[in-house]
Amino acid sequence: MNTCQLERIEETLTSTLFPLHSYALGEIKNHRCGISVFYPQTVMIRAIDFQQWQQVVNNPLTERELCVLKMLVDGKSNSNIAEELYLTVGTIKTHVRNILRKLDVTDRTQATVLALRSGLVD
Repeated sequence: MNTCQLERIEETLTSTLFPLHSYALGEIKNHRCGISVFYPQTVMIRAIDFQQWQQVVNNPLTERELCVLKMLVDGKSNSNIAEELYLTVGTIKTHVRNILRKLDVTDRTQATVLALRSGLVD
């Protein structure tokens, strides 16, 4: 038996989750709490520390950079991104370099994790 406590503004929802338990699934759907319907014991956590949040806020990504970041999160290569956006691979490399610099991370994996945790992309 797993207990998941989900906090919302002015409200706390506590559900005991059993695999495919109809009441719990109803609560998940009604409150959109980020719990997987297929694996209800799994909770999605979106959290970054204050320093990372400041980095994201102080260095906003352009619309194009957000588009490229979404494609990075989807696991696409530079050449796939370039092909989809009708740009050169060199241009995509520049966008990726700018994304890494603005997010203050060293690689695509860190950028992906930060993007998902901060809510920059879904």
